[in-house]
Amino acid sequence: MIACAPRRWRPESASFRSRSPLRLPTSLLLPALLALLAGCESKMEPKECDTIRGDAFELVNKAQHCNTDADCRQSEWPGCAKPVSQATFEKIKPMAERYKTGKCEEPQVECKSPPESYCKQGLCVHRELGTTEGAGATPTDQIQIQ
Repeated sequence: MIACAPRRWRPESASFRSRSPLRLPTSLLLPALLALLAGCESKMEPKECDTIRGDAFELVNKAQHCNTDADCRQSEWPGCAKPVSQATFEKIKPMAERYKTGKCEEPQVECKSPPESYCKQGLCVHRELGTTEGAGATPTDQIQIQ
């Protein structure tokens, strides 16, 4: 024998049933929709945007320590590309996302294409194009006059 759930009571009289769905006049619908959309605007205050950007610059402008070339990479934000460590890049990433989702205005800056970044004596630096390590230094096999 199969046990069945009891049947729910449904009112049969017409007074319990709605004859038509709730309809709002169009003149009320548009302002209500605009008010909802305006309330969803998530634009951040300019002062808060400046704080986030300033904190990111502080991180980028500090010494970027590394052990190998793999520890270094180019920054993507703020400003022009600079050599940064992977650790700094990971710290800046959520700041950049907050800055962009907050619809902060990014100042327009003209940047050159960055040279390769690498680890030199424990710090991430840019490899300057056209120069090699020790370029301009007197070769060790020549006599130096002082």
